[in-house]
Amino acid sequence: MDSALAPVLVTGMRFFEMEIRSLGPKGDGVFVGSRGPVFVEGGLPGDRLKAEIAKQPFNRGRRPARETVTRARIVELVSKSPVRQAPPCPHFEKCGGCTLQHAKEDFYKSWKVEMVKSAFHQHRVHPQTWLDTVFLEGANRRRITLTAVSDGRSVTLGYFRRRSQEVTPIEACLVADPRVWEIRNRLLPHLLKMLIPDQPVDIFIQAVGRQTDLLFTGPVGHGETGEPDSYFKERLKSVVEGSTLRRVCWRMDEESPMLLLVNRGPFAAQFGELKVFLPPGAFMQPTEAGENELVKAVLAALPAPRESGKLRLADLFAGCGTFAGSMLAHGSVDAYETAPPAVKALARSGTANRTTHELRAFKRDLFRNPLKRDELSRYDAIVMDPPRAGCEELAHNVSLSKVGTVIAVSCNPATFARDARTLLDGNYRLESLQIIDQFQWSHHVEVVGVFRKG
Repeated sequence: MDSALAPVLVTGMRFFEMEIRSLGPKGDGVFVGSRGPVFVEGGLPGDRLKAEIAKQPFNRGRRPARETVTRARIVELVSKSPVRQAPPCPHFEKCGGCTLQHAKEDFYKSWKVEMVKSAFHQHRVHPQTWLDTVFLEGANRRRITLTAVSDGRSVTLGYFRRRSQEVTPIEACLVADPRVWEIRNRLLPHLLKMLIPDQPVDIFIQAVGRQTDLLFTGPVGHGETGEPDSYFKERLKSVVEGSTLRRVCWRMDEESPMLLLVNRGPFAAQFGELKVFLPPGAFMQPTEAGENELVKAVLAALPAPRESGKLRLADLFAGCGTFAGSMLAHGSVDAYETAPPAVKALARSGTANRTTHELRAFKRDLFRNPLKRDELSRYDAIVMDPPRAGCEELAHNVSLSKVGTVIAVSCNPATFARDARTLLDGNYRLESLQIIDQFQWSHHVEVVGVFRKG
């Protein structure tokens, strides 16, 4: 048995004493002994602590959990890490939103950069230039999802506790944009009359400019169907009056169609030259400042115009046009997206807006049916912003193509590095890499890489 993992008897229960040496990729403290790693939630390098250990299932996406990971819960801090600080939020210990409020700012920032560099090092991916890291701070999260549950007498409204189905009541959030929190505050007094006891409901709030959007997911009202009834709608009217809410929708679950309950005019976003009327629940970058930094990085990497003065560009995993709209100032853009509502919104916007160049929107599942080498080779540059799983097959096809510039954006450094290795093996060079941290106090981070052919 490791000497640093010796059992300790505390009030009749068995715990282990250990010293944390590093942080894992999700912000947990890591102790490594002869039996493998132990992940300690809330642990920091330099902490010496007593902890209760338990094996937990380790899920890979939606596959059944077959492996286990050893996790530990802190029982007592014997001696504190020099990088530990008092968390600024009173909800930190029980809220599942933030991961690293208990770490000092300098350590947090250096860890985030090293986490990205480590992921790239593992795949033998090294950029020619590391651009300056952008750290965004403050109450700027313009999209949040809260969970509300009623016991018939009161309502708990908050976030899920980390790795738990327990809803933690949250009265204030240091990362939430005041625009979305104002809607949360207006909504809370009415929820008891709007919800079915013991039936959790997800509440998505998003702010774009001076307008806000609200989406309920789950059974509501007082009827047996769980659909919005007169009681629900009457309370909703009180929430909407005098607020910035432009639209309110409801759905039974994530696979169900959306029912429009309140429509006070179009809900739109401006992306460069393109004004897009957003569908309910539309994906936007979590912060406005983060969106601006990502767009700036993408535009800076576009190649010089061709002799015709127009570039042929493609936006892959285009969403509602975050990058495509701004790219229109540089050339014609083909936007590829899987979600039908987003494609429809882009197609309408491309027709309705007077833009410098043409926008075409295509519905295409880029996982099941990625663009082929010849389809890709007709573009001067492409932008790829896939989900966290990355785009392994698409990256392979890109590596075989003649696309001169590939700009890759990702919120998962591990899958980004894997796909980057594929591009490098296809005779691309990684000209630059930039970290943009718009997820303060979490283990999430954005990266933007610029690849040139040859």
